[in-house]
Amino acid sequence: MAPALLLASAGNTAFFVIFGVFVVALIALAVIVIMWAVRHDLAGRQAWRARQEARAQGSEPLPPAPPPKAPGTPS
Repeated sequence: MAPALLLASAGNTAFFVIFGVFVVALIALAVIVIMWAVRHDLAGRQAWRARQEARAQGSEPLPPAPPPKAPGTPS
């Protein structure tokens, strides 16, 4: 009876360790995605505000700059 109980305990421990690593990785990925979205939103708002202010002053706004390419992408 004892070996079966030890095997069940080892299986539970392995599951909780692997599941815990999965949960931590999922939370880390969510934080990274949210930070990326907030940064891009702030940059977009600043560019939009600059275009609005240029339009309100009557000057011709500069065309928006193309987004930066990710490293390793073909031209």
